[in-house]
Amino acid sequence: MKFSNKPQLFIITGSNGAGKSTYKQALLPPEFSDLEIFDGDIFYTRKSTEFYKINKSSKESRKLAEEALEEEFLRLVELSIHQKSNFAYEGHFTGSGAWNIPKRFKQEDFEIHLIFCGLNSLIRSIQRVEMRVKKGGFHVTPLAIENNYYGNMEMLDKNFHIFNSVELIDTSNIIIPIGKLEFGIPVNAVPTGQIPDWLKIGMPLIFKAINAFNIETSNSV
Repeated sequence: MKFSNKPQLFIITGSNGAGKSTYKQALLPPEFSDLEIFDGDIFYTRKSTEFYKINKSSKESRKLAEEALEEEFLRLVELSIHQKSNFAYEGHFTGSGAWNIPKRFKQEDFEIHLIFCGLNSLIRSIQRVEMRVKKGGFHVTPLAIENNYYGNMEMLDKNFHIFNSVELIDTSNIIIPIGKLEFGIPVNAVPTGQIPDWLKIGMPLIFKAINAFNIETSNSV
């Protein structure tokens, strides 16, 4: 899609271990490939380590890191809105409160875009995180992984229509674009038979829209 002169918001979300942090710059449109993406997990891990060196308490360090993360994220949000500058961040959207941020940007006349990275199973999501932890990466509890795996899809299925664009990508093995919606309407998609089960089951409204698009497209050929 063509981007207007309005400021742009890009959100990268999806399953834990789906490669959001690994692929994040490559997931942005070429015009915005140099845009810095705020990664809350990386910020939290760094601050936790810094605080632990000071107070030697894991519990207190986590608490302080969570507070620092919220403060820094909200500071960047307000700065972007005030300056009308492009912004990008990675996050999860399992609760209704998390949707206040994209809605706020939309109210401030930003064009808002979401990129969703999905995995073919919860087990794979857990395994990916375990592999990451062994390499010194960010730890997430199995319960949180499960909540994010299903919750992100459930909430996107309810809210996809608010975005200027939504891109759906399968990263179970390699990066495979599944489909794209603009203003809630599919504009391209793989054949229905190639759509992964995580999308069919986890986002039934989006799947219904894509399936209808594929039927209409095939009938018009």
